Amino acid sequence: MVLKMDTAGVKVLETAEDIQERRQQVLDRYRRFKELSIMRRQKLEDSYRFQFFRRDADELEKWIQEKLQIASDENYKDPSNLQGKLQKHQAFEAEVQANAGAIIKLDDTGNLMISEGQFASETIRTRLEELHRLWDLLLQRTKEKGMRLLQAQKLVQYLRECEDALDWISDKEAMATSEELGQDLEHVELLQKKFEEFQTDLAAHEERVNEVNQLAAKLIQETHPEAELIVRKQDEVNSAWQRLKGLAQQRQGKLFGAAEVQRFNRDVDETISWIKEKEQLMASDDFGRDLASVQALLRKHEGLERDLAALEDKAGHMLLY
Repeated sequence: MVLKMDTAGVKVLETAEDIQERRQQVLDRYRRFKELSIMRRQKLEDSYRFQFFRRDADELEKWIQEKLQIASDENYKDPSNLQGKLQKHQAFEAEVQANAGAIIKLDDTGNLMISEGQFASETIRTRLEELHRLWDLLLQRTKEKGMRLLQAQKLVQYLRECEDALDWISDKEAMATSEELGQDLEHVELLQKKFEEFQTDLAAHEERVNEVNQLAAKLIQETHPEAELIVRKQDEVNSAWQRLKGLAQQRQGKLFGAAEVQRFNRDVDETISWIKEKEQLMASDDFGRDLASVQALLRKHEGLERDLAALEDKAGHMLLY
C-alpha cells in the first residue's frame, strides 16, 4: 500500500480496499463500544434493582425486628387488664398479617433477579433466607403470645371461680358448725326448717363445684403452663366442699337428736301432767250412792284403765329414745 501526502501533508489511503478496511475497523470499534455500553447499562440497571431490593429488605427487617420485640413481650404474666391486652394483640396480629405481602413481593423480586443471573444472586438468596427466618420467628412468637394471653385469661377466670366457691363454702360453714340446738321442740323444728333450706342451697351449689372441676380438667388437658397451681386450687375447693358436706351431716344429726330429746321432754311433761290430773280421780272417796251411779263410775274407771294402758305403751316408747 502506497501512501500519498495531500497538500496539507496528511496521509491518505490510495485504494478502495484500504478505505473499506479502515471503515470496517471503525465499525468494529463502534460495535464493541455499543456492546460495552449495553453491558454497562445492564449492570447499572442490575445494580439499581439490587439497591432497591436491599433497601426494601432492610426496611422489612427493621419492621420485623420492631414487631419481634412486641411479640416477645411477656405482659401476659401480669393478670391486670387481660381483656385489653387481648384486644391489643388481636390488632397486632392483624397488622402482621396485613404486611405478609411485603415478604412475598421481595421473594418475587429477589427470585427473579436470581433466575436472571444477577451479579448479587448469592447475596440476594442469603438475604431472603434470613428474612424468612425472621418472618417465621415473628409468626411463631405472635402465635405463642396470643396463646399465652388466652391461657392467662382462662387462669384468671378459673381462679376467680375457685375463690367464689371457697368464699361461699366459708360463709356456709358458719351455719354447719352452729351449736344452737333450740330451747324447746318448736325452736328445734324451726332450726330444722332453716337447715332444710340450707341443704337445698347446698345441693344447688354442688353444680358450681362440678364446674370448677370440669374447668380444671379442661385447662390441664390443654397443657396449661400453670397446671400445678390449677390442681392445687382444685384440691383446695374439693377439700373445703367435702368438709362442708361432712359438717352438714353432723349438724343434721345433732338437730335430729335435739328434736328427739325435746319430743321426749314434751311427752314426759304431758304424761306427768296427765297422771297428776288422774291422781285426783283415784283419790276420790266417791264409790257411788246407787246402782246407776256405781255403774257410771265403773265405766269411767274402765276408760281410765284404757288410757293408762295406752300411757304404758307410750312410756315404753319413750324409754327407747
